[in-house]
Amino acid sequence: MATIRLLPNRQRARTQARDWLTRHPRVEGFLRRTGCLSVHRRAIARGIAVGLFVGLTPTVGIQTVLMLGACLPLRANFPAAFFISWVSNPLTMAPLYVVYSFIGETLLGTWLLGVLVSLFELTQAVAMTALEVAYIGLGSLLVAVPAAAAGYLISLALHRYAALRRLRARRP
Repeated sequence: MATIRLLPNRQRARTQARDWLTRHPRVEGFLRRTGCLSVHRRAIARGIAVGLFVGLTPTVGIQTVLMLGACLPLRANFPAAFFISWVSNPLTMAPLYVVYSFIGETLLGTWLLGVLVSLFELTQAVAMTALEVAYIGLGSLLVAVPAAAAGYLISLALHRYAALRRLRARRP
């Protein structure tokens, strides 16, 4: 009985990515020059930070563009950013947005609703929608910034730990 592989093994995925880059030398050259394919520990840590930040903000639909836009000037590893951004996937998105809204509402309160209605002369429904967007935006930033910083530091610490283990294993 034949088995169906739902996910490619690492070697096949790596080969497919390498083949695609070989067929598109300009893209490969651009990504290598900008550091987006660098496998240096700090580039990977920066990629993880970018991926966590963008993945934990409500930017569904444009996450890849935002990550690439952030990875270029930061010289961060784009594949690391792309894979770690799946922390917010279709299954986790709704719970994340509920948490973001709760955090934002706790910090902002309801005073902003009156300001939106009186200052901008918005209807109640439009003001409530704008208020919820503000809650989710603030809550996501308050979660994404520390998560990105923690991801960066944890990535560097794990790399250091793995390097020390390899070094100790080599010693007689």
